[in-house]
Amino acid sequence: MTDPRSAGLVGALPQTVFLTALHLLSPAHFVDPFRQLHHPLHTWAVLIHGLKRIEEVFDTFVQNLFTVIGYRTSEGGHMLGLAEFTHILDCARAMGNGNLADQVWETMKQMQVTPSALCYTHYMEAKVWDHCYTGVEAYRMRVHPKGYRKRRTREPKVGWQGFGTAQRSVRKLVLRLFGEMQAAGHAGDERTYINLLLAAARVGHARAMSHILKEVWNVDVDALKQEPDDSKLPAVTDYDSWSALYPTENLLFAVAHAFGVNNDIAAAVRTVQFISASYKIPIPAKVWHEVFERAYVQSRERWSATETPRSETHTEWANTIGRVSVDIVQSVFVAMTSEPYNVKPTMQEWRFMVNTAIDRGCLEDCKEYLRGAYRLLEETRTKQTEARKVVLRCLNPGAPRPDPELFSSPLLADAIRTYDIIRLEVWQQVYLLQRMLHLVVRVPGWKDLPEKNWHLQERPRMLEEWVDFIPSKIQLLYSTNTGHVDIHSDRQDLFDPGAWPAWTENSKWEDLATRYPFLDRTVAPLDRLFTFQVPQSEELRQTVSKMRNTWTEYPADHELSTAKNPHGGFFGRLAALDMLKTGERNSVFLLDEKSWI
Repeated sequence: MTDPRSAGLVGALPQTVFLTALHLLSPAHFVDPFRQLHHPLHTWAVLIHGLKRIEEVFDTFVQNLFTVIGYRTSEGGHMLGLAEFTHILDCARAMGNGNLADQVWETMKQMQVTPSALCYTHYMEAKVWDHCYTGVEAYRMRVHPKGYRKRRTREPKVGWQGFGTAQRSVRKLVLRLFGEMQAAGHAGDERTYINLLLAAARVGHARAMSHILKEVWNVDVDALKQEPDDSKLPAVTDYDSWSALYPTENLLFAVAHAFGVNNDIAAAVRTVQFISASYKIPIPAKVWHEVFERAYVQSRERWSATETPRSETHTEWANTIGRVSVDIVQSVFVAMTSEPYNVKPTMQEWRFMVNTAIDRGCLEDCKEYLRGAYRLLEETRTKQTEARKVVLRCLNPGAPRPDPELFSSPLLADAIRTYDIIRLEVWQQVYLLQRMLHLVVRVPGWKDLPEKNWHLQERPRMLEEWVDFIPSKIQLLYSTNTGHVDIHSDRQDLFDPGAWPAWTENSKWEDLATRYPFLDRTVAPLDRLFTFQVPQSEELRQTVSKMRNTWTEYPADHELSTAKNPHGGFFGRLAALDMLKTGERNSVFLLDEKSWI
């Protein structure tokens, strides 16, 4: 549909046929899988390795969406209606693109299109999750004084964009939309009240969160925290299973997220289990993943990059309010992976458990978690092999002449999309496993193993066993009397394994294209097979080389000095390469992290 040759056809389609085709550009198909896989990946790693950043995935999806809509309006002369606007708002919701939702909402007002209840719900959700899937904002969800202060400014800095607090309060905006929705005669459903709950959570309004659960579902959070016996608590509101207010797994996830980011893991777990038992809703894996991630975040010790009275106060607050021990994290992990839930841990969760094992100084637990992570990788690689076979069967490369209709087959497009997602999942898991090993082998010692045994036996054995995932450049610390050992390979990249199979996934497709030249790698959907990783440009390669070989120290009174910023040397290299800008209050931001909207 995005092909310019299809512009006339798109403009001439009957309205019902066009809407059916437009809904095929679904965020559940083109956005959600990639959004979830990119969440644990560092933006810099994705950029260096030549993958598409999540912002690029979102941009491509939006461009395709508006290309089709442009054909419809310019070639066919059609006006956009409620169905089209509802779908665009749904796409903005899935991407956490509040600016796009604002523009669509204003356009609807100008065109005098009356919003439906679903439009209000999508718009609320887009604002509640604004910038929550991209950049460092995706990892700054926890509610604390520093974050509240950063988000209340009219022009928030990079890293704190998206939903606002105080005079920019997202809760005030959502409440206003809810009032307009009720005035228009629309009744709220489960998703509506979930948005109200999350909007209150964004600004740390715990009393409003509890009030919503109490008024809509008669779930008393304060009573839940005091009374462990469910039979002694008031019964929940009895809704028919077909009611729009009957809770689903979406409410369970919202409760886990809302209380988790507000530093109350106990309330999150207790409330989720109570709602699940009362309404007989199984707790899905995504809810456990959210609870576990929030528990892990609250178990980590915070530190301040700059020593000021304000930063010291914030650090003290972050290390006391809602802080949980690593034992709590381990108990949540055991609970979700045991009966009756049997949740399969993600690679990021195995990484979290490796970090907790390091904190506890337990090498045996750490090795067990690493083995669990590798088993998960092997399972995903098996799925990748099967997905590749499906693509090859659809391509039918053994035929003497290609079938023109084959390359436009929906079966081939679906097979390539499935393979592309699994290939990204494999890359993500390999990257996270590399990060785990990079940390583990550099641990100076363990509590359950003598230091000499670790240095002379276990560590060399681990380096040999996990050689495929050990970085090409690494420094191993030993005792003060021994010093350290630097390990280098002949690779040029920042973070590549010391040893790796030569015949990679990209090599397999390049080999196929060489043997069957009739495969046009520039035509969709075949182009996705050959553009998963784009080689670094010479400019980027030179920049990376300069960063690796350049070190700049500034005077102690300089704003980029190590004294004022422990990472001053890193920022100094960026400044020398014109890769950053310095704003007010000595703030430093990478140019590459500008807003994608």
